[in-house]
Amino acid sequence: MNEDPRGRRRNGLRLFSNRVTPVVAVMVFLWLILSGLVLVSANDLLATVPLAAYLLLVLVTWAVVAGIRREPGSWLGRRAVRRALVVAIAADCVGLIASSPSGSQLGSATPLLLIFLVLLNIALGNATERIASASESSIDERQEELRNRAHRLAYPVFAGVVGAVLLADVASTPSREWAEHVLGSGGFFVFLELLFVLPGMVLAFIEPAPPPPESDVPARSRRVNVQARVAVGLVLAVLALPLMGSVAVVGLPLRTSSHVSTPQPGAVLSGTPASPSSPTPQVIPLTCHSFNAEVEAGWGVYAELPVSAQACWDGHRANEEYGMNQDDCMMGGGLLVAITMDQCTRTTAADGTLTFTWRVKFSPDLLPFLSRHVTVKVIIDKNGNVERFP
Repeated sequence: MNEDPRGRRRNGLRLFSNRVTPVVAVMVFLWLILSGLVLVSANDLLATVPLAAYLLLVLVTWAVVAGIRREPGSWLGRRAVRRALVVAIAADCVGLIASSPSGSQLGSATPLLLIFLVLLNIALGNATERIASASESSIDERQEELRNRAHRLAYPVFAGVVGAVLLADVASTPSREWAEHVLGSGGFFVFLELLFVLPGMVLAFIEPAPPPPESDVPARSRRVNVQARVAVGLVLAVLALPLMGSVAVVGLPLRTSSHVSTPQPGAVLSGTPASPSSPTPQVIPLTCHSFNAEVEAGWGVYAELPVSAQACWDGHRANEEYGMNQDDCMMGGGLLVAITMDQCTRTTAADGTLTFTWRVKFSPDLLPFLSRHVTVKVIIDKNGNVERFP
């Protein structure tokens, strides 16, 4: 029987879209990155280049994953691979809910987890040949029966999940708090995932293993099999690199850059009158240091603590001018790392020595059970000698 010309045209358009669209996206991305790097300072390259390289890897992975097709004997058609994709999607959904705060605010790890989810969905669609959403005219009787069974199993499961969340919302105060967290931004994306992709996930589990390939399988299937392996390797790389970056935040040595200015004249300090007979107050000139530093942990996934402060001294005691207050300890930043302040204190000892201590904890968003404590300390004595910085 000759193949339907309309089916060939649809397959051709789908193949063109799967392969050409990601290539165009990669070209546009490269143009934007190269244009943006011209405007980036050298100090920001360490933070910009890893992120740009990772996003480029995501686009390349998208292009490879979207271009593979399930063929007889291909590795992507194996039941174990399909079920592994379902498990990975479920783990991603759990991560979306766990890492997102309550309400509509997005968690810092949410965009990365959504990238993972899109790649996994593309791979799942190729592994199941998108039978769960295919029209009746494009599938045979066996595939239609599988599709109908997948839908019959998927939507009761979906209704059960929604019912459990609604029940938790009215059952008790702790369960209501849990439900409010689930119904945040992460839960919204998981709801859409289950609504549209759950039949495909069920289909990947219930579809029987394909029959062994015949001895006369053409060589093209072997090439497709290799492409599928490359696609899985790229997906694993996309998943593994942020996790490796998260470990690097707590494992790699800190990078510190600092600068203390030369002594410079500061303001004048009005003290007590020079003598009881003279009402004119004594004027004490101050000399100051400016302190600028940046402490960084990790690469790609990173956290940074910027310090910009000034302290002055008069030979009797050192005083803070700016940059050593509680508000100044809230300036930490980074990517996919939570920064929690443990200590922010400024003290002046009896001998006039000024001590400023800023202590924080770094916790990677993707691996919150890991943590690292970092302390930035400035110590300057009454004569302007810097004993410790940073």
